[in-house]
Amino acid sequence: MPSANLQTTSKSIQSHDAGEEYADVNWDDLKFGVIPTDYMYTMKCSKAKGDDFSQGYLTPYGNIELNPSAGGLYEGLKANRTEDGRFLLFRPELNALRMKMGAERLCMPSPSTQQFIDSIKQTILANKRWSSAITTISVQIQAIHYSEVKWGY
Repeated sequence: MPSANLQTTSKSIQSHDAGEEYADVNWDDLKFGVIPTDYMYTMKCSKAKGDDFSQGYLTPYGNIELNPSAGGLYEGLKANRTEDGRFLLFRPELNALRMKMGAERLCMPSPSTQQFIDSIKQTILANKRWSSAITTISVQIQAIHYSEVKWGY
């Protein structure tokens, strides 16, 4: 898995590597839609641990298997790459707060603000080759928070 030096601020992520390669994307003909990247981030919560979320991890991008009775929510945010190779996040702590409020409404535990922001940073850095050197193009990140209810029948 990729590792990188993360800045402590939630607004900027250092990511420039000499000789960095980009994914083969025709940025001039980019359409709205999903472009699968290399990695996704997974973090699990356990009732046995008092609704605490575990340390998350990066996994290869792929399908998520859900129980039909699962409930969940989405929180989207953008990352913009700067000319010097950093990624800028616009108020990710507010995205974390919205995720937390939505989870509370669904009676679900939620990760801490720091866990949310760290997961976003790690996901962006792991998939940075999918970003554009063109600073007017943003990377859209979809945080998915879901719960699989065990009904006990």
